[in-house]
Amino acid sequence: MVNVTRRSFLELSGGAAAVAAGLGLAGCGNSNSGSGNNNGAQNTGAEPQSGSPATTPLDQLPLPEKDKTYNNPQPRDNIQQGGTLTLPAGEVGPNWNVFSTEGNTATMQELWSWYMPSTITTDATITAYTPDPNFITSLSSSMDSGKEVVTVDFNENAHFNDGTPIDYRALQAVWTVCNGTNDAYTPASTDGYDKVESIEPGSSDKEAILTFSDPVYPYEPIVSSLLHPDAANPDAWNSWNNNPHPEWGAGPFTVDSVDNTQVTFKPNPEWWGDAPMLDTVQYKQMDAQATYNAFKNGEVDTTGFAASGSQEMLSNFEGMDDTTIRRGNSLGIACIEVNTEHGMLQDINVRKAFWQCIDPATIRSVIWQGVNWDEDTPGSLLLPYWADGYEDNRPDDIKNLNSAEDRTNAAKQTLGDAGYTQNDSGIYEKDGQPVTFGFTTFGDSNMVKNRSAAIQKMAKDAGMDVEIDSHPSSDFSKVLASGNWDVCLFSWVSVPAYIWNAPQLYGSTSASNFTHTGDADLDKELEKIITISDKGDQRKALNDAEKKCMQSYAFLPLFSGPDVIVTKAKLANWGPALFESTDYKNVGFQK
Repeated sequence: MVNVTRRSFLELSGGAAAVAAGLGLAGCGNSNSGSGNNNGAQNTGAEPQSGSPATTPLDQLPLPEKDKTYNNPQPRDNIQQGGTLTLPAGEVGPNWNVFSTEGNTATMQELWSWYMPSTITTDATITAYTPDPNFITSLSSSMDSGKEVVTVDFNENAHFNDGTPIDYRALQAVWTVCNGTNDAYTPASTDGYDKVESIEPGSSDKEAILTFSDPVYPYEPIVSSLLHPDAANPDAWNSWNNNPHPEWGAGPFTVDSVDNTQVTFKPNPEWWGDAPMLDTVQYKQMDAQATYNAFKNGEVDTTGFAASGSQEMLSNFEGMDDTTIRRGNSLGIACIEVNTEHGMLQDINVRKAFWQCIDPATIRSVIWQGVNWDEDTPGSLLLPYWADGYEDNRPDDIKNLNSAEDRTNAAKQTLGDAGYTQNDSGIYEKDGQPVTFGFTTFGDSNMVKNRSAAIQKMAKDAGMDVEIDSHPSSDFSKVLASGNWDVCLFSWVSVPAYIWNAPQLYGSTSASNFTHTGDADLDKELEKIITISDKGDQRKALNDAEKKCMQSYAFLPLFSGPDVIVTKAKLANWGPALFESTDYKNVGFQK
């Protein structure tokens, strides 16, 4: 299963790539913002869905096709019964509450998916939302007295691990913590839930009737997540630190053991559906280089989601037998976000100059030099570049800059026109205050260090002093949620209901808007998007609104890259799969 509604953020540590949490980069670039690889991507044929052998030269890796999955898809009867799957994680906890801002990381979304209920499945390109019959036996929408009404019938056997039935209360609990009306909760997103007027039982408690104040399109994602009723009170909201609450879970697996460095899942004796194929699933906290070494030593079965696919990463595995490199188009968009409440960054002219001086192609070249990858600079944090309706929503005075020289000169002119002058050190200042701020990074890989140094030099060439503020990968969610940073590079990971997510990322009161930009008028425009029934009109409204949001110069999309994992060749139903839901009970090793 996948998180259908809430967009999660991912740390860019060098071991992970833009998709879910723990991040890396993709695509090498020249001085032109429209190119990713110095030589352009090579036409090496289509990538097999099982991945490419690790013996393939990196500059000849085949490229993924637009709508394909690369997870070695195998039917259940071709999977071995039993076995242990061991995976790395950038962090384990501390906050296991994925509905909260701090817990809404891609890593935690992945851990949550093994043992918590998710009721809606999607295919790779979201042609449909399909209820999982293990949880929902019937789902429909109708209009009653001008209001949208959604009816949900739950499986009679569905229950939480402590025996509590899964019924209308499980949806009511999610609505309670996510509708944004109670300050005791700090949800990562209120999208959709703020349009629900009531959730009541129907003909029985196993039937839920949702009435909306405004219609929501698409409506299915609103019922994709469930929450144990006992979790829907303020005390419980804050009880998830270092506690995954397996008693509140429901699914094919449950938590067997956990601490702050690893978690183990086992088959759930309370599960009423088909038994999982694996006997044990283990996650161990480790940084990027430790992950690479662990894979080479046979201590983990995959490098984990989702890696950058950089030369630094992939060169660790060149020539390994029984090993595949699986690359797919990414759901993640790596961006720099600017904390507009800090120091000189409160001035929009400083933010504009910083964005103008950054050359995304140079940053991409740090990551993918020597690897067959090419992409344009993304222009949206909401729609992946390969999705229908995508537009480049960056301001014209950003996207029309082509060369590094043009960028440096434009940044200097912006600062000069705003009354800044260069001091003896070449740094612009105003009223005795130099343009200086911190750039927060995570992880210790060479790629992270080189990427940070490149950004630091671009800023210095344009007369801005950037100081590197480095943290271990395990501190990512804690540092980001604290707000104790000036500028930070991380990734937002798209979900099937990405059309909903504009208020989450850009809303002025959203806990997930780490830039603190926006206003009430723009909020209204963002909130209207979800109520538009026509898909074309909905995408146009989204693009129009995002163009206005990016005029704050606080959101700097840089790259998407591929989603990349290196795995044992026999690992099945695991890997980059776009929006396709993972059926965790069918993950295992191919016969």
